Order: sequence, then structure tokens, then C-alpha cells
Amino acid sequence: MFSRRVFLPLSQFDQSEVRTTIGTDRKGAVTINLGYGTDMKSVALVTPAAMTHWPRCNGEGNYGTTWGPTDPTKAKFSVDLADTPWGTDETVNPHFQGLADVLTAIDDKVLAFVHANQLKILGRKSLSLEEVKMLQIRTVRPRYNKDTGALTGHTVNLSSPCFQWDGMGGKYKAKVNVCDYKGDSLNEGVVSPGDIVAVTMYAKQVYTGVGGDKFGIQWAFEDVSIICQRAKVIGPMMQSAFSTQTYDFAHEYEHPESASVPDIDMSEQFNN
Repeated sequence: MFSRRVFLPLSQFDQSEVRTTIGTDRKGAVTINLGYGTDMKSVALVTPAAMTHWPRCNGEGNYGTTWGPTDPTKAKFSVDLADTPWGTDETVNPHFQGLADVLTAIDDKVLAFVHANQLKILGRKSLSLEEVKMLQIRTVRPRYNKDTGALTGHTVNLSSPCFQWDGMGGKYKAKVNVCDYKGDSLNEGVVSPGDIVAVTMYAKQVYTGVGGDKFGIQWAFEDVSIICQRAKVIGPMMQSAFSTQTYDFAHEYEHPESASVPDIDMSEQFNN
């Protein structure tokens, strides 16, 4: 019987309960199992609020995009969670660091496990922990300015397939459950760039062998809560850079009066 994943709030999630074991797939290849607690439940949690810049949670996901697949059955829904600030006087997202700390701790646990079992998993031996870390694709990734190369922040990328296996040899079209800030599902809800969101995320698998010896955790998501739409996000209330400037001709801003349209009697035009 199918049982829905239990997504723990970040405040209740204990990263020390994340466990790793070695398994094998149907072809006999070595796999890394990642679970929560002694019964190895799904590693699943509810993220805090974060701004998303490149969401594709509706329609066909990333199908037909520049880097997306040409086969619609291989398309994926995606959402990114960034530490971009949105408050009036904030320089960073104050909710992001707690999520980053938890995900980094899970990454470190997988790193230590792969290092201890590198011969089975990577086919390598005598690699130091730092050398193995160079092969790991971390969950919390840096964002850089395209022009200057300067570090601008950090982000977490999540993706889920648009088509799921139905257990009978076929696939069915999946859908991301888009909710409001209270968790009520929205009919035809659309996640837009700049929205403040929270998601239910889970570790789908620990992949290995990507690009040679690369490994990392593939994080997926099921639901997206739109906490605040981009048009309703309150921007900075003051720009202190202008406060030091003084001018003799400065004057308080006054809203212009709306233009009034005089009432004109048009009845005479049609009397002839």
C-alpha cells in the first residue's frame, strides 16, 4: 500500500538521524541508500521561505527550454531556493542559513560514507577526504555574477520528473501541488520568478558515476507553497545612499493631481 512521505518542519528535522548504507540495484551495481531514522524513512522536510528565480512548476516543466530535453516524457519540474533578500532592510534571507546548515550536514555525512567506502563506490583507494570532496556535487551551490565573477549568493536546486512510472510499464503525467501560504491547494496556481515560496523536498537518490567519478544527492519536491507573490513583496523602505545629500532647492514630494476630464454634452452633435 502506498504511503505518503512525512515531511518534517526544519525545526523538527534532526540531521543526526540521517543514515547511509550500501545496496545494489537490479544490475548488481553498488548504490548508496539514504534514509531517516532506524527504519530508513524518506529524508523529507519542509523548507523555510526563500525566493525562487527560475521556477518551472507548471505545464511541461523544462521541456522545450534551452537546456531542457526534446522528449516531453523526460521533462522535469524544477524550482530553486535562493538566499536572496526581500525584506525592507535585509542583506540576506534570514531563513536560508538554517536550511543550508542542515543540507550541508547531510552532504558531509554522505561525503564521509563515500570516503570510507571509496573502493566499492568510486573504484578508488587512498584518496583523502578533501580529494573525495572535490568529486562531490554539493547541494548548496554558490551563485556568481556573470559579468564580474563575484559571489552573489547561494542556491538549492530541486527537480522532479513530469512523467512518473505507473507500475505497469507505462507513465502518467504528474503535477506539482501548488498551494497558498496556508497550505490550501490552488486551482491552476502558477509559481513565478521572484515569488517567495516554501517546498516539500526529499532526497530521491544518491547518484554516482556522473561525469566520471562525480557523486551527490538528487533532491526532488512534491508541493510548492506560494507565501508571497513577487508583486506583493515589500521592497526597501529607504535608500540610505541618498540621505547624505543636501540641496537648497530640495522639496518634499507631492503626488500629482489626477487629470480631470470635463463633462461634455454630446447630444447636440446628433440632433442635426
